[in-house]
Amino acid sequence: MDTIREYIEKIIMYVLLTSYLSVIFPDGSYKKYVRLVTGAILVVIVMKPLEILFT
Repeated sequence: MDTIREYIEKIIMYVLLTSYLSVIFPDGSYKKYVRLVTGAILVVIVMKPLEILFT
């Protein structure tokens, strides 16, 4: 149960960090790249527990 809690806390902290980054960057051409990279990292974080199932 602690593993699930740590996993959820990690996701929440990452979402808060990405929200902060989206506020920092102005509405320019860099913002879409920041959103792309942070979205890809979020997908990796969410898919990480599936790696345990397949190994």
